[in-house]
Amino acid sequence: MSPGRLLRRGCAVATGLALALALTAPSSGHGARRHAANNTFRASLISECVPVRDRARTPAVAFDATRLPFELATGDEPGTRPRCRPDELRLLRLQTLSIAGEHTYVRRGGCALPCVVRQATVHVPASALRRRVSLLPIVARNGNGAAVAGCRRTLHNAPQRVSPTLRRMFYKTPSELRRRRNAGRSGGDGARWSNYGDPGATYASAGRSATHYNYLLWNLPRTRRGLLPGGGIVQAILPAGTRLALCAGERLRLPSFDRRGATNGHVDFGYAKVRGASPAGGSYAIYGWVLVGYRYRDRAYTPTTTSRPSP
Repeated sequence: MSPGRLLRRGCAVATGLALALALTAPSSGHGARRHAANNTFRASLISECVPVRDRARTPAVAFDATRLPFELATGDEPGTRPRCRPDELRLLRLQTLSIAGEHTYVRRGGCALPCVVRQATVHVPASALRRRVSLLPIVARNGNGAAVAGCRRTLHNAPQRVSPTLRRMFYKTPSELRRRRNAGRSGGDGARWSNYGDPGATYASAGRSATHYNYLLWNLPRTRRGLLPGGGIVQAILPAGTRLALCAGERLRLPSFDRRGATNGHVDFGYAKVRGASPAGGSYAIYGWVLVGYRYRDRAYTPTTTSRPSP
C-alpha cells in the first residue's frame, strides 16, 4: 500500500474513533456557546425501537439513580413513530448517560393516538436491553444541549410545587392542534404545559405514592413566535431536590392557552447545568432547559425551583 493511501486510511480510522468517543460523551464546559439553543429536531430520526430482556418488568430510573415506583411494559404504544414491536421500547438516540456506573438511555414516552396507556419518559439501564442503541452523531443535536458560560446560580428542582392550574395551560391552540392528523381527538391532553412540570405524579403504581420529578429538555415545544417542530424532547429526568446551576441571561418566557385558544398565562424556562457521576468517580455536566416557574391568569407566580433542598 502506498504511503499516501496508508495515511488516508489512518486518518479515517482516527476520525471514526473520535466520533465513536464523542457519541457517548455528555456535553462539557469546553467550547461553551454564547447563548443556549432551542432548535428543531427531525423527530423521525432521533429514536429507535430496541428489544428488552423482560417485557413486563423493565426498570425505570431517574438521573440520580433513584428507582422509580413503576416498571415499564412494552407493547402499549400504538401509533408511535417508529412503530415498535411488542417486545421493544422506543429509545432516544441523542445521548447515553452514566447513572450509578451504568450506561442508560432515555425511553421516549407520551401517548400517541389511539392512546392505550400513557407511557413515561424515563432512563432505562443498558443491562435491560438486548442490544445497544445506535447513537447519532453530535451534529444531529442541532446545537441543543450545548454548554454555555455563566451557569453559577445554584437552585434545587422542586416540581412538587406545581399546582393543578398548570393542567389548564396548553402550549398549543385548537387551530394548532388541528394541523396534526387526529390530534384533536385527544382534546389537547398531550399539549399541556403540565407535561413539563411534575410529570412523575402521573405514574404512581398501586399502593405507592408518586415520585416528583421534572425534565431537563434538549429543546422546548414552542418559541416566542410559535410552535417548534420536533420540540419538547427530554434529555434527563430530574427528581425533586436535584441541584441546578442556572445559566445567567438564558431564559425563555412562553405563552399558554386555554382550550379555546385564548392566552391564560405564561411559563418560564431557564437553561441549566446539571452534574452527574461518572463511572471513574468523577463527574460530568449536561445542559438543557428546565421549567422554573409559571403564572396562571392573574394568580400569584408559582416557582418550580427553590434555593433550599426539598424536604
